[in-house]
Amino acid sequence: MNVNSTVKGTLVTFLVGITELSPDTSEIVDVKKLKSSPSYPDVIPKQMVVKVEKRKVDDRMVDFLVKFCPPGVVIVEASIDLENILGDHVFDIKRSLIIECRAILWEYHCNPYFDEEYSVYCVSDYKGDPENVISERKDSIAGLLKTERMPLDEEEINTTLKFNIKYLKDDITIVDWDGAFVFDPRGDFASNIELFEIANLQLLKLRVLEHEVEERLEKAARLLQRTTGRKIPWLKSREIRHSLREIIQIRTESIQEFAATERNINLIGDWYSARLFDLITKKLHLEAWKSNVNKTLDALEDIYSMISENFSMSFSTTLEFIITFGWFILLVGYFSLFFLEAFYKK
Repeated sequence: MNVNSTVKGTLVTFLVGITELSPDTSEIVDVKKLKSSPSYPDVIPKQMVVKVEKRKVDDRMVDFLVKFCPPGVVIVEASIDLENILGDHVFDIKRSLIIECRAILWEYHCNPYFDEEYSVYCVSDYKGDPENVISERKDSIAGLLKTERMPLDEEEINTTLKFNIKYLKDDITIVDWDGAFVFDPRGDFASNIELFEIANLQLLKLRVLEHEVEERLEKAARLLQRTTGRKIPWLKSREIRHSLREIIQIRTESIQEFAATERNINLIGDWYSARLFDLITKKLHLEAWKSNVNKTLDALEDIYSMISENFSMSFSTTLEFIITFGWFILLVGYFSLFFLEAFYKK
């Protein structure tokens, strides 16, 4: 293949969003896998078809697939066949697809501040070892993966392309933060795309969780600042207890979700899908996100523990004051009765 020759392929761009709606679905997405895979049920989250349609984007007909992954996750997938998937015009096509996908997400009332976008460049029109194609067009491939129009340094290109996985002699998948290239002469792309979507779904959930926890951390810090050096109002005690229960719930749910994901990956074991998913999670830094969330939860628990201790001390002091005041009233009443009795005896 010459350096200036074109490479046919399919660009698949998808966005993952969070919604409180439960859209009507027609069927469960059944992904046919050509590579060997385990038969464990429910290891991969089920995706259900919401809508399939064609739309014109920049004078090109594009296939759109809207999927729902309970609870509350909408995936909008756009795919278009291209005569030259390595051309500079692909940057503009990708940007237009993302804009259209995001517009569809908003139709399902997805959170406009949180979504994840990803692009998969699927190539099947070649023969032999795909690394021959990659070596000839590595600058274009790395540029699309990085969404970078300017020429990349040779070292950056090589580093990007090294993050790959091979299964057969004539296939290869290159993974990056913003996109992936999948070379497979048999066109087995759907199973890989499913794994990219699941990984981005997890990344989105971690981002949303971190945002929620950080908001609670700021609220707790303000509450601690207001209560430092003075008594905590009794009315705040209910808020403190409610916040502590919420933190425990968030911690429990996050641990359950993380543990379920790890358990499912362990079930898949050393199969191709597990190794690819592990590669994706490393590139998306999911473990780092989990660690940051756990650290923030730890800090949040520490702050509310200090607030709770402060409240307990304040409550104990107040209770002692009430008891002392009660005894004082009793003594006053006793001496009043004593003097009244003595007065009447006279």
